[in-house]
Amino acid sequence: MKLFRLSTMLMIVLLSLTSVLVMAQETPNFNSPDPAFDPPTVPLHECGVGDAELQACDMIATQPEDIVGVWTVYFNAAPAFIRYNADGTWVIADTAENTAAPVEGFPYGTFSFGEDGVFTSLDPNTPVSIMPEECRAGNYVLRVIKVGEQPVALNHAVREDCFAPRRTDWAYAMLWVSGE
Repeated sequence: MKLFRLSTMLMIVLLSLTSVLVMAQETPNFNSPDPAFDPPTVPLHECGVGDAELQACDMIATQPEDIVGVWTVYFNAAPAFIRYNADGTWVIADTAENTAAPVEGFPYGTFSFGEDGVFTSLDPNTPVSIMPEECRAGNYVLRVIKVGEQPVALNHAVREDCFAPRRTDWAYAMLWVSGE
């Protein structure tokens, strides 16, 4: 009987020590995101390679001419239109026709491409109460999806953008509407 009590006591002590060691370890932070990767900068199926007449292809936009035209876009999670102009300006509006000039209640601004091909959109006109000054610029890698030579979609892969509504709306593919 003494041997049984001694064994039981020894087991309790060992379990207690083990529990203390386990509890003393740091708790892993399960809320921390994995480190983000930069967006890919290489096309999946490069345009102009092989028999591409009716084949889908993509290219990384690096100059205004690559994206000039009217595209569908989400604005505040509602369908809208954006026009990218060759002079480096953009306008969002409720109809494709209304993108010809800024429309009250919709943003407009400028864009440029850096030497590294990164697209920067600048929105200097949205009120500070909606968009903080430090979030005026958003940096993206743009991928133009084409069928043959015809653009069909534009993807914005975020590099850096602290304005959550733009990041969310631009996370979806923009669809080609017109080159005019």
